[in-house]
Formats: sequence, structure tokens, C-alpha cells
Amino acid sequence: MHRNETDVFTKLQRIEEIAKQDKESRFTSLAYLLTPELLRFALEKINKHGAPGTDGVTIEEFAKNAEKNIVTLHQDLKEQKYRSANVRRVYIPKNNGKLRPLGIPTVRDRIVQRAMAEIIGKIYEPYFMDISYGFRPQRSAHGALDVIRKEVHANPINWIVDVDIKGYFDHVNHEWMIKFLKHRIVDKTILRIVAKWLKAGILDNGVIVRNEEGTPQGGPISPLLANIYLHYVLDLWFEKKYKLKCKGYSFITRYADDFVVGFQYKEEAEQFLRDLKERLAGFGLEIAEDKTQIVSFGRKSLEKGKIGPAKIARTFKFLGFVHYIKPRSKGSKREAVVVRKPKRESRNKFLKNVKEWLKDNMHTSPAWQKKRLTMRLRGYYNYFGLPYCRKSLQHVKWHVERLWVMSLRRRSQRHKLWWSKVRKQSWFTLPDPN
Repeated sequence: MHRNETDVFTKLQRIEEIAKQDKESRFTSLAYLLTPELLRFALEKINKHGAPGTDGVTIEEFAKNAEKNIVTLHQDLKEQKYRSANVRRVYIPKNNGKLRPLGIPTVRDRIVQRAMAEIIGKIYEPYFMDISYGFRPQRSAHGALDVIRKEVHANPINWIVDVDIKGYFDHVNHEWMIKFLKHRIVDKTILRIVAKWLKAGILDNGVIVRNEEGTPQGGPISPLLANIYLHYVLDLWFEKKYKLKCKGYSFITRYADDFVVGFQYKEEAEQFLRDLKERLAGFGLEIAEDKTQIVSFGRKSLEKGKIGPAKIARTFKFLGFVHYIKPRSKGSKREAVVVRKPKRESRNKFLKNVKEWLKDNMHTSPAWQKKRLTMRLRGYYNYFGLPYCRKSLQHVKWHVERLWVMSLRRRSQRHKLWWSKVRKQSWFTLPDPN
């Protein structure tokens, strides 16, 4: 590691320490940290398999002459000649069959965004609240899920408000975003660059659309900006103000723009939803009514007549799981526990991807296919392998093996891959969930 590289990361660590010690501090000089060393680090960290932006330059092409390109990029930043390029828009399928828009910046822009995320992240990470789990160091979706289980088991939670923000990333208000950044950052160069990214044109099917609101998903800086926005709009508002006026117990857990809120009393859950709509509207956001619901959910929700009418919803979906309450016998006592299982849409998407992968790799060796399928299954197990999920995971494994043997049969009309026999052979066996 070069001495200058050590210096820039030492300075970043110092900024983080100041941010931790004084949450009211504002940083006036940050742009000098966008050094060639930090830009090289950013190049190493960005996704090497990412698609090219509007200029058509791939990461591999940029990296072939990395040193010269980094020096040029740094010079442009230093002389304030850096300009954000238009963002290329692509669409990827969602679990519900709809398409999610993604913005793909150029490699140059991705590098600067990744470097900038290192700087801004050091300032805001100590400021973020414990209720936020998305795109943060040493935090994950499993942490957000555990909050629900622990809160419901330990506290008098009877109602869950399951909220979906309509097109969140597409409706972040630029003016409010910059105002929120100014709470901690007063370096005009940093703010100017971020404003350029927010207002960058979007190339959609050959047509450039000017971006008046939103922070397109796909750029390295977008998750951090999205967290900062909801930190002020939702997290601080709920934790420091709203929950204090609730008569009953309440909690919130958030992963990026997905969040659920728990309440002891139904009337407070209903009032919160009304107040939330008003709160979000003030910042250019709105709730997706068809995806938002108030659910009877808690240790008492199994008791008939205790919590609402029998027909009321008692399950909700969050971070790929369906959540419900299940009775469990513990000695002579009967208790209610929170149970999660993979939702059908998550399972179907995974199996669809496996089927497409097998089609694209039909003629590769079975040994190689097994290795890749094993990796895919283990990834699925790692995320969805929560208590009470084993049966669902075994079901997914069975489907993957079925898809695989069907793919192998298509290689020859004289196959001998009979299902009852091939499943018992060692070369074919895929791993079971733990």
C-alpha cells in the first residue's frame, strides 16, 4: 500500500471518529479526499460484471489502462471539470411479473460514486439509527427480520403495519435530499457533484429524459442516499417523536425502503398509517395502497375473539418471507411463536432462474453443472434457512433436481436417466439444507 493511500484512509478514519464523537458536527472540507488512491480503491470495489453505461465502456476496458484513466478522472475532479454522464436505463423482472427500472451509470461515474460513498458513509453511519439495516456495514436483512421476532416474543405487540412506499427510488425529492445532506456536509464541491448525479439525464430506449426527481437504482451511491433520505423522513420522526406519544408499545424495523411497524393497540396502528401518509406526502412520497395493510399479529392473535374479527389478515410479507404466528407446545404450556417461510414469489423466481441457467448451459459437463447448482442452492439456503424453513428448502431442492434431470434428458433421446434411480446416484445428489 502506498504512503498516500495509507494517508487517505487514515483521514477517512479520523472523519468517522469525529462523526461518532459529535453528531452535530458539519464537515466543510471533504473533496480533497477524492484522491487517485481512493479512486483506485473504488475501482476494485465496484461490480466487475456490471454492464457498460451510455458511453459503452466496460469495466474491463477501463481497467486495461486503469492508471491513466484514474489520473485523468482525478484531474477532472480536481479542476472541477468532472461532468456526470447520462444514465442508461434497463428493466429487470420483479417477483410480481412487473419490471423494475435500473439506472446504469458509466464506469467513470460508478468509480466516483463508490469513492464518494466511502466519504459520506463515514459521516452518516454513526448518525443512522439502530432500526435501519439495509446497505450498512455488519448489518443485513436477517437483522431486520430478527427484530420482528424478538419484539413480538418479548413485548405486547398485537398489530403490524406492513407498508410499501410507491416507487420510492423514483420519487426522492432532489431539493430535500440536498437539504438533508447539508445537515452534516457543507463542502460545496461534494454537494455539487451529488446534485449532478441526481439530475443526470436518463437514456431510455434511445430517448433522453431529464430527471426531476428520484435517485435511480443501480448506482453505488443510490443505497446510501436512499438511507439518508428515509433517516430524516421516517427513522428520526418515528423514534424521536412519534412513538413517544403512543400510549401502548411500538417498534419499527427498516431495510432500505422496506419497513414494518408494530403496535400494541389497533387504534394507534390505524392512526399511524394516516399520519404516515401525511408525513410522506410532505417529502414527495406516497404509500402503495394495494400493498399496505394492518395485520393482526402477535402472541394473542391465535386466541379467537381476542384481536379483531376472524377474517382479518394475520400474515404479512417482508424481505422475501411470509410471517405468521404458530402455536408451539412447551412442556405443559402452549405458546405462540413467530414463524417465517420463503414466500412463493421468492421460490418461483429462484426456480425460474435455475431453469434459464440450465437451458443456457445444457451441454456443459454434469460435474460442472452440479458444482454451479450446489453454489446456487447454498446461496438460497443461506438466506432462507431460518427456523421452520427446512421443509420449504427441501421442496426447492426437489424442484432443482427435477429441472436438472429434465435438462440432462434433452441431451439424448436414448437417455437412461430414470428419476427413481438417478436421484440415488452420488454424482447427481445435491446438498440438503442444514
